[in-house]
Amino acid sequence: MISVDNSAEKRVFHLTKYEKKADFIQLKNEIIKNIEDKNYFNLAKLIKRKYSSQFSLFVFYKKIQKEIKKIRNVRVRKKLRKLNWYKILIGNITEIRQIISSNKSLLFEREHFKDIFKDLYEKNLSNVNAPFKKPFFELFEDLNVCPYCNRNFVNPIYKENSVGADNKNQSPDIEHFFPKSIYPFLSLSISNLLPSCAFCNKIKSDVDTFQNNCLSPYEIKNSDFRFDFTLKSERVKEVKLISKKGCKNSEILHLESLYNDVHSKYINDIFKDVLKYPRTYKDSLKKEFKLTESDYKELFRNYHDEKDFNKQPLSKMTKDLYNQIKNLTK
Repeated sequence: MISVDNSAEKRVFHLTKYEKKADFIQLKNEIIKNIEDKNYFNLAKLIKRKYSSQFSLFVFYKKIQKEIKKIRNVRVRKKLRKLNWYKILIGNITEIRQIISSNKSLLFEREHFKDIFKDLYEKNLSNVNAPFKKPFFELFEDLNVCPYCNRNFVNPIYKENSVGADNKNQSPDIEHFFPKSIYPFLSLSISNLLPSCAFCNKIKSDVDTFQNNCLSPYEIKNSDFRFDFTLKSERVKEVKLISKKGCKNSEILHLESLYNDVHSKYINDIFKDVLKYPRTYKDSLKKEFKLTESDYKELFRNYHDEKDFNKQPLSKMTKDLYNQIKNLTK
């Protein structure tokens, strides 16, 4: 897994029709400032401003309030109305965890409202013509690969023309880190949504990531997961994924078996390239890392810096392989 930016600016998405207007820019900056200050109740004042209907935050808020009024069960309706919906929609991942912990009783009554949120999610984000689908993916324009497996590309495709019955626009899955089937009130929460490859979305399915102590890409650190390689007879025999104590991301996503079954040849090709040049590269590796970025890319076929792991598949694994080889040469 790789980390994904969960800053305030990366939690605001909107339609683009008026985005260059001065009033629009000012409103966006005020929204971001209130999010940074965690002043969520002040957002209620901004919902009345010009261009507020262009922001997912305010559109989702109004639609959720409208649907809650239709819930027949009075007790459930009251519980849902008491929630801080601005925080739910735009709070960070830590706040989303706190919201789950504080509202566990709602989970036993989700049958009364899960269909409402499923419908809201599909109409506004999931369906082909959902108005906020493209703006959502534009938040992740720097994320080229699936944040769960770091294996598959997740770039949306917007074509000028369709071919036959093919859809004009193609996009990766929108994945709910905390499953919407279990936590339906988080169906439109930006800190619960991530672009994902179809494989990870399907294999993760409805596993309760909250109860299983999984870490979201929005909160992980590079040190939380580490690839370890069993080297034998000048080849990589086995890949292991060592996780932060108690974290079950790798087990749920079956990442260790995937890397062993699918990417062993790629790993061994890199390892062989290193062994071909023992004098040049082993001498360099014995010292503090001094290879230029271009040298690293040529030998290890990937990016060196953690901030760039989102650009190309297998970047995290490649860096961990490098670190292990470096340690072996000391």
